[in-house]
Amino acid sequence: MRGNLPTRFPWPGNFPPVVVHCQSVKLRDGHPDYLPAKSGSGEAAIRLANALIDAQAIARIRTTLGGRDAVILPVVADESMGFNAIPDGMAHILGQALKLSVVSGEIVQSNKVGHTRAPAFQRIVTPAEFRGEVIEGANYVLVDDHIGLGGTLANLRGYVEGHGGKVICMSTLTRSRDAEQISLTPDTASAIWKLHGQALDTLWQTEFGHGINSLTELEALNLCRQRTLADIKDFLAKAAIEARSRGLGSSVE
Repeated sequence: MRGNLPTRFPWPGNFPPVVVHCQSVKLRDGHPDYLPAKSGSGEAAIRLANALIDAQAIARIRTTLGGRDAVILPVVADESMGFNAIPDGMAHILGQALKLSVVSGEIVQSNKVGHTRAPAFQRIVTPAEFRGEVIEGANYVLVDDHIGLGGTLANLRGYVEGHGGKVICMSTLTRSRDAEQISLTPDTASAIWKLHGQALDTLWQTEFGHGINSLTELEALNLCRQRTLADIKDFLAKAAIEARSRGLGSSVE
């Protein structure tokens, strides 16, 4: 994977929080259409999205758009259970509600990462990669079924903006705790630089192709919990070994 590291960019100061529709993961997981949708059923994904997409959340997206035209781009990926149809179902429901076009299948995740319920460092060492055509100059709303550490959406934003698009909003069906704050906050950025400084930034540039100012908030907070750079390197190495044992590629050798 190291020869094709995902692109990321530092976060603008005004990047909005991810718009989340359903605060209860248990409600999503207990819905009869969740497993079929997660395993590739488009019909189940539409029913699940219709049931759980929230009108107030749609209104927040509309406010963020501020009258700007945009296209909705769902994360299209094969996961451990098969093709995840939920983001695509969400995108079509949101497209109808917001009167926006959906560009489903034009940009797809090109590797399998196995992030569902994986520990934090395993998610970090298996970054999502993307391929496909970006509409140059277009505004994008990114959609996924869940946000954990936020790395997949951060990498998709990097891919879109690295190819001439502009990501102005993100939305997910559910979230992990505090994950809607995807962009790195000034306080956390200050903390990670104070704790680990240039040495960590250099390590991240080498292993992941971007500096620590491009981390998500929860990624950075996880790194801030580690006392030394040696501890971080140890966690990365162990996570890479575990990822490879599961048949996954790792950006860390």
